[in-house]
Amino acid sequence: MAAVTWPKKGYVEAADFVRALTIVSVVVVHSTWFMANGGEWVLSGAILAIMHFTRESFMALTGFVLTYSLYGKKNNWIQVWLKRYKLVLFPYLIWSAAYILLFRGFPGLIPFLAEYGHDLWTGGAWFHLYYLLITMQFYLVLPLFLALMKVGKKHPVWVVAVAFVLQMALMTYDQYYRHGGFVNRYMNDEVWTYAVYFVMGGVAALHWARVRHWLQNHLGTVVWLSLGMALVMLIQFVLETYVGHNLLLGEAVIQPAMVPWAMMSIVLLAAVGVRYEAQRLASPGRWALIKLVSDISFGIYLVHPMLLQYWTDLLVRLNLYHPSYWLAGLTVALLVAGSVGAMLLIGLTPFSPWLIGRAARRRPAPAIPAEPPMASSSAR
Repeated sequence: MAAVTWPKKGYVEAADFVRALTIVSVVVVHSTWFMANGGEWVLSGAILAIMHFTRESFMALTGFVLTYSLYGKKNNWIQVWLKRYKLVLFPYLIWSAAYILLFRGFPGLIPFLAEYGHDLWTGGAWFHLYYLLITMQFYLVLPLFLALMKVGKKHPVWVVAVAFVLQMALMTYDQYYRHGGFVNRYMNDEVWTYAVYFVMGGVAALHWARVRHWLQNHLGTVVWLSLGMALVMLIQFVLETYVGHNLLLGEAVIQPAMVPWAMMSIVLLAAVGVRYEAQRLASPGRWALIKLVSDISFGIYLVHPMLLQYWTDLLVRLNLYHPSYWLAGLTVALLVAGSVGAMLLIGLTPFSPWLIGRAARRRPAPAIPAEPPMASSSAR
């Protein structure tokens, strides 16, 4: 790769690549689940097992963005929290209500408020909204997280290693021993369920110049390590499916084998993202579609399950719902295009900051953006 003159501190184009590829992967996961019998077909389960790195990728990106933006500053935490919660809380309230009303109906004011309140607490209004709940939990513990990052600044390897060991222990407990216990009772909705990914992103932000240089020069190493971790993930999937006779455990996000695979997939995305960033620095007009998808990824995340449900209902009414991989591929294309179109339209309205945290297209900024760092994730 040719030598690149990197900015000392500024907008991180590589984060755009990670964000854009991850949100498209989220759509692939949900389309595969709905349109190719995820949870029932073995091949679909294997695809989901490999693609389920998405929520972890967004958690790492969240840790990266907030550490990059806030570390080393004299933060007024009241102002920080007001700014951050404005970006996520109102979309969470509005989209939770919308999903309940559109797909469950209105049972009356009191029953609706009871259901709405419960779902706001658990992130259960629709299967993907838990990510916003986790993001808000992470905002709450940001002062403690940035205090930990002071240790990560001096001892990055040890901080990530300890977080990795704790993550593996928690995933092992959750996969095999939890059975309704108090610890990690709401496994998808608790911020510590994804601790190592937040830490990984934060430490990378602290040492970004060195990390970027290493990624720039070791793409081949990253690819081979990623293939190795993918193989571990698939071996775990086969063992759970054919020895443990539990396909759902095999493709689960919350499991020990997911940890090394998700971490390496994040590193792989970042390594390719660094090369994307070099191209953008050399020719800012290139790869405009990736930039667009990254800009509106939070909105794509919020709206695509709604489009997916309407699309599924339409296929059922027309007697065209016959699960297959070609239908899953078509669904991915339709959902991405439809979500992009919807976000561009919403971005033209004065309601966009309330619906998706900001206008759909942002102006160029000198530093990494402040919008929800999507933004979550796979939901299954």
